[in-house]
Amino acid sequence: MSGRRLGGGRILGSGKGLAPPAPPAIQRERAASPSAPSDSTLSIGSPATSISPGTPSPLARFAQDVTSNISLGGPSTGSQSGSKLVCPICDEEMLTLLQLNRHIDDVHQELPEFEQDEVKSWIDKQVLKAKKFQPLSLINQKLRGLEVFESNESLPPPAPAAAGRASKGPISDSPLDPDDIITKAHWQRQGLNDLCTDPACGKRLGAVNGSINCRQCGRLFCEEHTMYQMKLSRSASHEPVRGYWYRVCETCYKSREGYNDHNGLIRDHMQEFAAIRRKKVDRQTLEISRLEKRLTKLTQLLAHLPEDAGVSSGGASLLSPLAAQRNQRKAIEQSIVTWEEDGKVPKCRFCKQEFTWTFRRHHCRICGRVVCADPQTNCSSEVGLNVANSSVPSSEKPGAGSSIRVDVRMCRDCKSTIFSKRDFMESVVHKPPDQRAYETLKQFERGIQLILPTFQKALLPLQDENNPPSHAQIQEASKIRKRLTDSFTKYDVAARRIRDMKTDSPTQRQLQKAIHQAASAFLHMHMLPLKNLPRMLKHNSSSSSSAKSRLIANGHVASPLRNGTDRLETASQTSEASTAVSALETEEKELRERLIVLEEQKYMVQTMISGAHGARRFEEVSALTRNVEELETEIESVKRKVAAVEEKWQDVYANGGPGLVM
Repeated sequence: MSGRRLGGGRILGSGKGLAPPAPPAIQRERAASPSAPSDSTLSIGSPATSISPGTPSPLARFAQDVTSNISLGGPSTGSQSGSKLVCPICDEEMLTLLQLNRHIDDVHQELPEFEQDEVKSWIDKQVLKAKKFQPLSLINQKLRGLEVFESNESLPPPAPAAAGRASKGPISDSPLDPDDIITKAHWQRQGLNDLCTDPACGKRLGAVNGSINCRQCGRLFCEEHTMYQMKLSRSASHEPVRGYWYRVCETCYKSREGYNDHNGLIRDHMQEFAAIRRKKVDRQTLEISRLEKRLTKLTQLLAHLPEDAGVSSGGASLLSPLAAQRNQRKAIEQSIVTWEEDGKVPKCRFCKQEFTWTFRRHHCRICGRVVCADPQTNCSSEVGLNVANSSVPSSEKPGAGSSIRVDVRMCRDCKSTIFSKRDFMESVVHKPPDQRAYETLKQFERGIQLILPTFQKALLPLQDENNPPSHAQIQEASKIRKRLTDSFTKYDVAARRIRDMKTDSPTQRQLQKAIHQAASAFLHMHMLPLKNLPRMLKHNSSSSSSAKSRLIANGHVASPLRNGTDRLETASQTSEASTAVSALETEEKELRERLIVLEEQKYMVQTMISGAHGARRFEEVSALTRNVEELETEIESVKRKVAAVEEKWQDVYANGGPGLVM
């Protein structure tokens, strides 16, 4: 059945509560009476054509017209105009008389008086017909169908009778009322001066506010505070599966089991997944260990070949020592793993290319399989390894002869199995240049955000016009402002460095531009308070000059001798402090520029070390590592000098240096 809709299009309920269940298909004869309408005329939502054609009395036809006009959305097999009310003025279709009445009051309010009289008379006639031929109980039953509560008529009866007894016994036309099923022993008895149990309400219960018992706790509430519904059993306990819908209070509704459960059902499959993964990881670990042992044994044998390997008994040919050494190397490699026969493998197992006289076969020294050496497919390649020389004593820093270079041919499967995990760990540890530059930028940003609250706090005493700031407060604000200015300068340099990095990727270039734009927005947002300090100092100086002019106007003038002496002392102190400040500024600027250059050099050398590790040029790594150590020593020395300069700044400010360094 379609849902019921009001004028605004809101669907309330499912439409099953408008009428009792349809009667069974058993023909029962009744005597037609003009005072008691037949079942077809009184059944709510029944079709208009359900009136028996054998009783074509005018009273039945009149009742049929009223039923179709007051129908609340029941199905109709007749025309659509016969099942709905129509406005007599604009011919707009309505569902109920109440809706039609409101429509006329809102839309057709300014009609002439004679037309209003006609409309009122027409509505009165329709209401009179409804009262005359439609029982009031059925109208109330239809109006109750518009409630927002769920209907119990779709649920099965609580105690269904057996199939044999149901066929023999009489058939009930009306379903069992759920209020007759639930227990009422715990209900609060109604009195004369009952109040709503809700502590925030306190309304007097009666005909106006209602007096309703909560079906679960049994206490009395008003109509407003029982607008909740939940399924209860016969014993008034929560039964969400086989219970019936009942009105309850807010407390019972929100304290039911499962109401505050905001998480769904969780099934943890981690144990099963870990068990499956553990089997695969263990098998892979065993394979890696097996291949690493083969590689270690092979490299040790190849790194320490016997010196008399190339000496032959005849010594007739010059190429015989080289051939003998090659044969011995091949024998050593075949002693590690058995090589696959060449005749049984016509194609490369990876690229599927056929072997010919020019396209030769090669063997993987780790697994012994036949593969090709095509550089385009990279089915196999020679991997350079540095083996520690046992004859050279170990020292703190590796020298030139401390390792032996050995080249071993591997297929791509063995190479991936042995080195994939190590390569992954190195890639995680290694940071690209753009990432390192971005981390430096974020460090400057965090430092600025830490200094800004201190600077804002130092500006508060300078904003008080009644109490002028002291010299120490001005010095402190100037010092913090200088630190912020330097931090903003470094932040801007770091952002420009990221923007100017060379890259061939358009996405990377767009990312660098976006980072620079975000840094520019950060600068524009947080550099505004720095401009307030000179403005405040200018305002304070103007205030002091105006105060001095007022003193002169009032006759309070200092002696010329004293005034000149003070002026000379102030000028001498200012000149000395200015000279010291200029020297400190120059020294600090040079030290910081030198520190930046050293940091860049250290970064470039570390990048070269990472590249040498990736290319397995270990002889270069040792030299580059020593360079990094020297740079770190120099950087620490410069940092100590910068710290000493900062201490000098503090001494200058403590001794009453100049107020603001611009």
